[in-house]
Amino acid sequence: MAQSDAPVRLAEFDRAFAAANLQAHDPDAGDGVLENAARALLGHPAGAADRAALTRLAAGGSVVALALAARAEIDGGTPKAAAALLRRALARAPNHLTLQRLLDTAEGRSRPADALAGRFCPAPFENIETEPGGDVHFCCPAWLPVPIGNLDTQSADEIWNSPAAQAIRASIHDGSYRFCSRTHCPKLSEGTLPRRAALSSPWLRRQAESGATTLKDGPRKIVLSHDRSCNLSCPSCRKGLILARREEQAAMNDMADKVLFPLMRHADRLRVTASGDPFGSAHFQYVLRHLDRADNPRLIVDLQTNGTLLTPRLWDRLGLEGKVGKLLVSVDAARPETYAVLRRGGRWDELRRNLDFFAALRREDRVEAFRLDVVVQALNADELPEVVALARRLGCDGVKFQMIRSWGSYTPEQFAEADISDPAHPGYAAFLEVLRAPALASPYVEFWGMERALAEAGRAAA
Repeated sequence: MAQSDAPVRLAEFDRAFAAANLQAHDPDAGDGVLENAARALLGHPAGAADRAALTRLAAGGSVVALALAARAEIDGGTPKAAAALLRRALARAPNHLTLQRLLDTAEGRSRPADALAGRFCPAPFENIETEPGGDVHFCCPAWLPVPIGNLDTQSADEIWNSPAAQAIRASIHDGSYRFCSRTHCPKLSEGTLPRRAALSSPWLRRQAESGATTLKDGPRKIVLSHDRSCNLSCPSCRKGLILARREEQAAMNDMADKVLFPLMRHADRLRVTASGDPFGSAHFQYVLRHLDRADNPRLIVDLQTNGTLLTPRLWDRLGLEGKVGKLLVSVDAARPETYAVLRRGGRWDELRRNLDFFAALRREDRVEAFRLDVVVQALNADELPEVVALARRLGCDGVKFQMIRSWGSYTPEQFAEADISDPAHPGYAAFLEVLRAPALASPYVEFWGMERALAEAGRAAA
């Protein structure tokens, strides 16, 4: 193949590789794309002898070229070099299961195929999460990338029992979990998935015993993440301010009436939102104002918010009293100067006033739980004990620390600077010392996505 053709072919293979990660009929399709790419680019399957040629191809940043170069480094006995290449690839395609499996190999992590035998994940039997573009997943797409349907093209019933939904449920029953990320899913990476025999819900025990892949009733837990609108532009999440245009809001509101509210009829919990802010989104405010259209008086709303817009006045205007279960507030800092950098558009003094309001709601039992959330990164890693102290002063029920992930807002180089959980990061040793702080040694604190760092710090995830 001519050298000048390589970028075009690599772009084609990158697109095929991305699409392969979303296929329910073949969870190993990504490996097939890599084999095809190696033959097209090199004329034969890639191996250790091709390391120099593949390194040159990977210099352009192609995900497929980086993966092939990493495989050659593994074959050549240099797993650290392979891991560095795979981290660059994952900065561009963080949810790709093939890349995650390759990184496990490079870093010497063993994930036995039968490790999940006897375990049961409830999510495909009771959860859905919506995504920008209308795709619907059983949980966070970083944990389970394959969509089960689309809000814009299918009805509620068609989504809930689609062929993809049935294939994923079958993978839980057979114990393969072949569509799931053992890197990003905290229950898989930290070994906390419940055993079938220990399931507390009789309904879930019946599902586990029956082997059923089609379900009569709709989801019990729903997370809405299809609108990315937000009043902040945090660099860990996006490159600039995202606000849906008026016509986009109208289309989403119409979709809510036709598909979302019917999906809510059997639900117990509704979380808004994991994609932006429920109050920075005119559409999500529409959903909150019209929950009566779900015809489900038992529905409880959990709010995942940056906390800057939810004032007492807006709480009253949206009629939230008596409807809210959990308040999950992303703060990302304990110091005003750090907050100003990591929460672009937010004001620390406004957040603090609202945090005091949320604390009052919790004290008065007007919400059932109040938690602070932090995306852990190089700029705030030393503040984790201070966040815990703030949460305790506010009377929070806990704190969740989640390691930064690449959402496409960073270049691979920028993400490497932010990802302090990478052992190659110059601040990694100091980060381990922070994780050993006494304030973090409590079930009060949850850790997500930093399994290796916790293990090296001598601390198990709570």
